[in-house]
Amino acid sequence: MKLNHLVAAAVLAVSGAQAFAVTQGESFNTASSTYKFGASEIDANGTFTFTLDATEGAMPGMYNILGSLSATNFSFTGVTLNGSAWDLTADSKGKVRFADIELSSTIPLTLSVSGVKYGTGAGVFSGELVMAPVPEPETYALMLAGLGAVGFVAWRRRSN
Repeated sequence: MKLNHLVAAAVLAVSGAQAFAVTQGESFNTASSTYKFGASEIDANGTFTFTLDATEGAMPGMYNILGSLSATNFSFTGVTLNGSAWDLTADSKGKVRFADIELSSTIPLTLSVSGVKYGTGAGVFSGELVMAPVPEPETYALMLAGLGAVGFVAWRRRSN
């Protein structure tokens, strides 16, 4: 008799856990270098982890990363990107700057979002990271050499 109660309790526990499963999603737009992420059906406090690597279309290199977050029935307690804490204080445009972060074929971006669920109804959050490539020093050297060549040609034409 006790075994039947135990089996019934286990079946109910498993079916109940599946009914309230958190749904996480993420996508990377290669044209705009924008990484979107989010979770829905949040029924408890928790930490959610998202990983972006080169297999999703992000090119290796240095990136200046800006981010934004929004939520319903979910309050953020912490956000980290590759272990660096995200200051949740936004600028005047509602964006938060992570700083320059390197993405290589062996070092993916790992984003962790922690928070507290509150209110009635499921919690939901979403966000995006806009990844602007940071030019390498060689790019600046070539640009200065080109400006110098244009200046030299202009000077030669004026002196003739």
